Amino acid sequence: MKLTAYENIRLDKYISDEFEEIPREKIKTFIKEDKIKVNNETKKPSYKLELDDEIDIDDELFEVPEILPEDMDLKIIHENDNYAVIDKDADVIVHPAGSIITGTLVNGLLYKYGYDGLSHIGGDDRPGIVHRLDKDTTGLMVITKNNKAYKYFKSLFETRKVDKEYLAIVHGNFDKTRGSIETFMDRDKNSPRKMAVTNSGRKAISYYEVLAQTDGYSLVKIKIITGRTHQIRVHMTHIGHPLVGDPIYGNVKHNFNLDHQLLHCTYLGFTDMNGDYKSFNASPHETFLKYQKVLGLGE
Repeated sequence: MKLTAYENIRLDKYISDEFEEIPREKIKTFIKEDKIKVNNETKKPSYKLELDDEIDIDDELFEVPEILPEDMDLKIIHENDNYAVIDKDADVIVHPAGSIITGTLVNGLLYKYGYDGLSHIGGDDRPGIVHRLDKDTTGLMVITKNNKAYKYFKSLFETRKVDKEYLAIVHGNFDKTRGSIETFMDRDKNSPRKMAVTNSGRKAISYYEVLAQTDGYSLVKIKIITGRTHQIRVHMTHIGHPLVGDPIYGNVKHNFNLDHQLLHCTYLGFTDMNGDYKSFNASPHETFLKYQKVLGLGE
């Protein structure tokens, strides 16, 4: 298995982010045992990856079971020969992980485009996938149809050249209607499957604008400059405004029949491979709009 890196981060951290189900200490052991190499050379877990480094992974470590195509209702916003922009539904995991090999976005992409119609240098278990949304986060995503497009868009995301805006419904009201959040983020030491604001790690930058407020709830537009795992959920909890329905971060008791965060990627913008700036919009889905109305935060 091969992965291609695009960011100046530690080797063990990069692999840990790509394979969330594998403990980081175990990944360090794999690296020290030469089961994970860079450009076919032995490296330390602390090695800082460089642009276009090729990571060689012993296939047995992360052996991927056969991923079968599945007919799925994919909402295609735009597509051409290089990429497609889709509007992802809630309760859809982007790619297989661990024992989960069915019902993912990848299964649906394989049904629509076939393996040869998708990029595949991002990993055998994630053809077409160049970035991710959380399982229950809805909205806009880019998928890539060939390896050239994958490299191009991966570079855009890693160099912060993709404009990304989200809508979220959060607990509490704000004194200031605009603000920025800039922190470091890393794995939560007490709960490795969670992310946390830390004193070191990877920089995370978010900007927010309050669009509407009622007693105890707010509708917020959030623009993220970086794309860290769970960034919006962690950042809004960090400033005392966890997302309504979020079962993991800042879980606040409420009377709603809701088991997932109200978060939707509503806007994506980027310069495409022809040098043209493209922008895409997608309205929030039914559940989001339902609670927006119930809480008096607009239609």
